[in-house]
Amino acid sequence: MIILLLSRRRIFQDLLATAVVIITVTALLPIIAYGELQYLTNQLPPPNQYGAYINAGITSSSTTNNKVVILSFDDNRKGDFTYAKPILDKYGFKATFFVICGKTTDSGAMNWQDIAAMQKDGMDIESHSMTHAHLNTLNQSQLNFEIGGSKQCLASHGYNATIFAYPYNEGSNNPVVVNTVAKYYDMARSGTDPLMFLDCKGFMKHPQTDCRTYTPDGKLTYANRYAIRSLSFDIIEIRDSFDNATMFSDFTKIINSQNSYNQGGKINAVPLITFHNVALTTNHPYYTNAGLFDKFMKYLHDNGFKVLTLKQIGYDTRSNTFYLNGIS
Repeated sequence: MIILLLSRRRIFQDLLATAVVIITVTALLPIIAYGELQYLTNQLPPPNQYGAYINAGITSSSTTNNKVVILSFDDNRKGDFTYAKPILDKYGFKATFFVICGKTTDSGAMNWQDIAAMQKDGMDIESHSMTHAHLNTLNQSQLNFEIGGSKQCLASHGYNATIFAYPYNEGSNNPVVVNTVAKYYDMARSGTDPLMFLDCKGFMKHPQTDCRTYTPDGKLTYANRYAIRSLSFDIIEIRDSFDNATMFSDFTKIINSQNSYNQGGKINAVPLITFHNVALTTNHPYYTNAGLFDKFMKYLHDNGFKVLTLKQIGYDTRSNTFYLNGIS
């Protein structure tokens, strides 16, 4: 939390400059208000308790290799094209990139040529809204623009986006927002959990019987096809005060926390890790150092992890559970 206190003055200056709403779509780093960032950090288990979930129950996918991880990148930052993609290519990995469709001409952002090169080389291109707005503050017309408009915008450039990522991880607990997302997309990704359970039964604080979106009494569930849970690794980097050894240790703990749930070729728990801007920058919120990112990817490669895109998650409407495609 030390780095949060040291950076709070900068955050308040940015809040004054933008007056009402912070939107992470410029050449500046993505910014989260102190209170929100503190909330997200508090949702995470301590580093020695990443595996402390209740028994996950039903298993939806099987493979001879239990080690899997899904990688995603938010905000179409230029560094993800310049640095992250070559590192992914180096190890033969693919990932999902969530694009803010209205911000491809911003300084420091991937442009359409970059995005096309990503897709040509097998990367998955999905939707991250039009302007990265706080969805819980919008009316229905504005939600249609941010959520549906982004899908249409991507389609106009040749991308069939079927997955949505909530800006700031906000909206997956709001039925109005979720219902709008459901009109346009097959699935959506939210945050704050290091593991996504394919049967949605493994979340200690949010017990569920399956992955249906609403309970029989009409309450929105915590994990469902419009709230696939993931972890922004930037939160870990900030919490670890950007110490490389600690960040690497926590990365390995998080991705290996699946082990107690994935036994005998059966997969039920999948780490879904999100990054923002991979660059040469160090000690800066929402930037992951390229050298450290390379070490993360090397660890995955050398230890036999199967690296997947979000497009490889499917949903079974009969059992109301998720499954993995392309696993052998």
